[in-house]
Amino acid sequence: MIFVVVAVGAAAALVVTTSSRGAKPPSRSVYLARARAICHEYGRRLDRIPPIQDPTLLGNVIEATDEALPVLREQAAKIRALTPPAALRTRIARFFTLTDRSLETLQAVRDAAKSLDSNNVGAELIRFGQETAAAKRVGSRIGYRC
Repeated sequence: MIFVVVAVGAAAALVVTTSSRGAKPPSRSVYLARARAICHEYGRRLDRIPPIQDPTLLGNVIEATDEALPVLREQAAKIRALTPPAALRTRIARFFTLTDRSLETLQAVRDAAKSLDSNNVGAELIRFGQETAAAKRVGSRIGYRC
C-alpha cells in the first residue's frame, strides 16, 4: 500500500507533453489528460510491486524499494523534461519539491534495510508516508487524478 501513495504522487508528476522549445505550452486540460495516461501506465508497473507489509522483513523491504525506486525516478525525470502550462508552474514546482523529498526518504528506507537497521526502516517508512501524502494533496490541487 505504501507504493500506491507514492505512485499517485509520482505518477501524477509524470505528465508527458511533447512541446518543442519555444512552442506554446499545452492547455491545462491537455496537460492533465496526458498526466492521466501516464499515471495509468506507471500505476500498472507499480501495482506489480508487492507493498511493504512488515518493515522488519528487511529482505522484502530491499526487494520492494529496489523495484519501485527506478520506476518512480523515471517518472520524475520525464516530467522535468516537459513544459507545463504557465498557470500550473508554481504548484508543480512545489509538487516536485515534495516528491523529491519522498523519493529521498524511500532511498533512506532502502539504505536502512541494507544496513539491517529495522528501527530506522520503520521510522523512515512513516516519514515517507507523510511526505507522499503531502505531495498527493498538492497534486490534487493541480488536478492530477491518479
